[in-house]
Amino acid sequence: MRIKVIACEVMQAEIENLMPIPDRDFEFVSMDFHLYPQKLKVELQRLIDASQNYQKIILAFGLCGGSANGLISKTSELIIPRVHDCISIFMCSDTCRAFDFQKEMGTFYLSNGWMITEKSILSDYQRIYDRFGEKKARRMLENMYDGYKKVLFIETSAEPKDMVIEQSREIAKLFEAEYQTVKGEIGFIERIITGPWDEDNFITLLPMQEISDADFSKNARSA
Repeated sequence: MRIKVIACEVMQAEIENLMPIPDRDFEFVSMDFHLYPQKLKVELQRLIDASQNYQKIILAFGLCGGSANGLISKTSELIIPRVHDCISIFMCSDTCRAFDFQKEMGTFYLSNGWMITEKSILSDYQRIYDRFGEKKARRMLENMYDGYKKVLFIETSAEPKDMVIEQSREIAKLFEAEYQTVKGEIGFIERIITGPWDEDNFITLLPMQEISDADFSKNARSA
């Protein structure tokens, strides 16, 4: 059975650590799309449409700001984790129910993959600081990231470079927030790629069935 995996760049290193995986072809989507959910939706639909020669298409994504809503596959079965974002994917083992994971309020989550885009917080702050001074730079941070009391770096099997750890610590300093690290999981990522795709954790759609926001609700599972 030929299976196409369309995955977010945030978990590329973790997936590559699992390779080789038989009968799987992979395509990774840039983290830059996460800033624009509608553009991400368009890109995902484009990749789905280009992968109709596969029997199954797995989306290694969550609902992601509504970007998965309305996606459809014409001839291939479509599978996507029943999660709202990648935090649940990184924090759940291969035996837990990912939708049961509860994010900590006031916590800004980072990982090796998330730092691809989130490190721009540092450069944006420095750019405004250099041009307008500290007061305006601080105001920018407060407008965009007010309320975060902790920065939590998720360590996974993809060992981060020292530079990435240092940048994540610098983000915590800018936020004037507590900094912690936590051991993440790769088991659920492996389940996304290889199965089994149980109904509690995954949405499975037949050809011409459309993904909806409601599919990601805890109550969406059939009895």
